[in-house]
Amino acid sequence: MFNTPLLLFDLDGVLLDSESDVSWLERSIQKTLTHFHILLTDENMSHLHFENVEKFREISKNLGIDQEVLWPIRNKYYIDEKLYAMKQRIIQPFQDVPLLYQLKDNFIFGIISNSPQIIVDFFVSEFGYSDLFSINIGRGNTIWDIEHLKPDLFLFTKIKKQIDTIECIYVGDRESDRDFAKRANMKYCHLNREVKEHDSFSNFSELVIFLIHL
Repeated sequence: MFNTPLLLFDLDGVLLDSESDVSWLERSIQKTLTHFHILLTDENMSHLHFENVEKFREISKNLGIDQEVLWPIRNKYYIDEKLYAMKQRIIQPFQDVPLLYQLKDNFIFGIISNSPQIIVDFFVSEFGYSDLFSINIGRGNTIWDIEHLKPDLFLFTKIKKQIDTIECIYVGDRESDRDFAKRANMKYCHLNREVKEHDSFSNFSELVIFLIHL
């Protein structure tokens, strides 16, 4: 049993600013639709947005393509374009991520994200955070995996196989993250970088001050 608490983070919108510029995502969707000779309408584009991943079984039926055929292509272009965007610094970590080093002596750091495992690993290595985040979990690449995204506890069980600690804290930016933390019996810190709310943090400076004084 470890005495050091585990501090876990969501990736997109929390550590990685992947949503200010979504041109990479739009390109991945366009390439997927073009691959299947589907018209590039706003409706068809929205079907393959990451917000609708949990509805993929229904979406594939609407598009008239078997999900086992559609998903690998959609997933490939999503990964390819996101990796390229990180390499080209089209999407980057939020500028306040280095502030987390102030907590390094107090916590074991990790990531649990619905993004693919290769994206999580690349984020840590590409931006030089291998000395900060030691336990990093992303989703797999199969249809089964997208049916077990947060707030499902599958990704949390993968963390628990690697470490056992007295306390876990999760930092997320969506209500599904709050639900995920509750289901996993973790403390939760909500980050909202756009709107200041009474029960959330607007940046890592505020979060660090709070966690230092826990």
